Amino acid sequence: MLVKHAQRPAARAPAPDGLLRLAGLGLGSGVVSLVEEYRRQLAWRDWELALSLCPLLPGQAVLDLGCGPGDVSGLLAARGILVTGVDTSAELLSAARERHAGCRFEQQDLRALQLPAGSFDGLWCSFTAAYFVDFEDTFAHWCELLKPQAWICLVEMDDLLGHEPLRAETHELIEAFYAQARAAGRYNFRAGATLPLAAQNAGFAVQVRELADQELSFEGPARAQVLDAWRARLARLVGLRRFLGAGFAQFQDEFLRCLIAPEHRSRCRVVCCVGTRG
Repeated sequence: MLVKHAQRPAARAPAPDGLLRLAGLGLGSGVVSLVEEYRRQLAWRDWELALSLCPLLPGQAVLDLGCGPGDVSGLLAARGILVTGVDTSAELLSAARERHAGCRFEQQDLRALQLPAGSFDGLWCSFTAAYFVDFEDTFAHWCELLKPQAWICLVEMDDLLGHEPLRAETHELIEAFYAQARAAGRYNFRAGATLPLAAQNAGFAVQVRELADQELSFEGPARAQVLDAWRARLARLVGLRRFLGAGFAQFQDEFLRCLIAPEHRSRCRVVCCVGTRG
């Protein structure tokens, strides 16, 4: 299958002015505050570029898997798409239904979706693939729900905690944590890099873009709001806290200082994989 790659535009965060729920890694904050975080993060994502890469047509039936509070579902619906959003969280789905009444939302297990086979023209899945360390198998099941000429758009991070400047020892700890999370079946912090091959193996011709992101993948010092978001994200990473033990406080301090350093740069990438077939 054809795979086309294009580099992301550089996202440079403005100078300081004063990830994603990680289910299975342990959440330390309530759902209400998490919904508010999603709303704040919406402006930091380059969804306009990702959506522009999808062959959207009014009237298409599209799945939004791992839809959360329905932010992207709403963007799709505004383009005339008939959206079915699916998530495991009743609380997030309640927020989605309140805000996006024109979409259909269902609470289901994404590993065992109960939806009609061959019924959807497209599939959108953002920041969800990493929860499935066996993603290719899960994705094959999702593809059974698609029409023969359907399209897909998969968006995922690669190397969430990959930022500079950090000490070499800190990068080694991060890689060890990644390995532990994946071995335990909780999360694949390198999932973004696996998307193109999974899509190819499912029969799609693939186009890959790296998306600019003002929170996850940016150059220069983080703004105050972005730094607050990262502080909250680290607080939710209970698995990381347990892995580091007494060293967590030192890691958190070093990581947050890294984010506001003038020479800060992200190794993390937000990968957008669009596939077509037929």
